[in-house]
Amino acid sequence: MISRITNEQFKGHIIDYIDNSDWNDLGKLKATLENEDNESIEHPTNPGTPSIIIKDITEKALQRAIFNCQKAVIDHGRTKTEVQWLDFELPVVLNKSSRRLCLDLIGMTSDDVPVICELKYSNSSKSNRPIYGVIELLMYYYYIRCNHDALDRHDVHHDGFKKFEWSFMANHESPKLLLVANKKYWNYWLNRMDKESLSRQIRSVCDKLKVNVECFSVDDEDFESQRGEFVEYTPVISSNKWIQVI
Repeated sequence: MISRITNEQFKGHIIDYIDNSDWNDLGKLKATLENEDNESIEHPTNPGTPSIIIKDITEKALQRAIFNCQKAVIDHGRTKTEVQWLDFELPVVLNKSSRRLCLDLIGMTSDDVPVICELKYSNSSKSNRPIYGVIELLMYYYYIRCNHDALDRHDVHHDGFKKFEWSFMANHESPKLLLVANKKYWNYWLNRMDKESLSRQIRSVCDKLKVNVECFSVDDEDFESQRGEFVEYTPVISSNKWIQVI
């Protein structure tokens, strides 16, 4: 269900969770939330279309590969839902920073439910812990709630991509909020923490916000081999099926 609490309460609950958490790395996210420029400044932006052909072989490669596939099938076990990707790397704040907070992926299900996706990736080294990704995802949704009118007013989209209304994303009664990572990422973290404990952590913050965050696993891809001897390449995925982890 959609959160019927105010934006101020929404932010307050996230900050309370961070304050009561044992994870010091969440302090960076708290500082972002406490920066009122992310909610009050309306600086025009015209995001340049990000390149599909890249050098990266890590998280950016996974993002591009998923978007290049155009669709994903999220598998809950008994049910499956198709998602069509609309855009990626879109700012959700309008401050003057050259490094504005940006969504990894934004899409729509076949029955017109908005999908907001945060990606994590691990190969030879670890990435941020899952709860960090969950808080990032909730922050991005929070800023969509705060800034949707301005984002629509300034037409914050990439040219040539599928258009959507930010206000529709913000006001939908139950948007899908997804934390998605490759198998190696989940194997790394779930071998170091209890899965049920992680599930409880996610529920504890989401219940107060009256939202639902789901976690999915995607196949590992050898982006280094895909790039081969080329400087740049177009990343691809071998499967667009996502398996629910939590």
